[in-house]
Amino acid sequence: MFFRKKGQSSFFYRDKGNFFVYVLSDKVTVFRSYLRKGYDFRLNYEKGAPILLDKELVGDTPEDKVIIHAEFDGSYRVISSEIHGGRFLTPKEYEELSKQKEEQK
Repeated sequence: MFFRKKGQSSFFYRDKGNFFVYVLSDKVTVFRSYLRKGYDFRLNYEKGAPILLDKELVGDTPEDKVIIHAEFDGSYRVISSEIHGGRFLTPKEYEELSKQKEEQK
């Protein structure tokens, strides 16, 4: 189970220093993405937020694409986030949609 820390966006969930994000694409693909600090996040040496996240999630077809952009402060607290081609999910919504997909197969 994931607990939201004070000041943390409800769309990014921490687990041992790493993050999870749950997404539903406009083409109805469900994603659970594991975001690693040393790989997915990058330092911003210019003006603005010190840490940036640019993540692209691709489904079964190239047209089924979700792009996430988020800005974090030095403590990895979310300053802003936006998503194109889908919407953020809660873990509960993700589990429900995943179960529905499995039942349809």
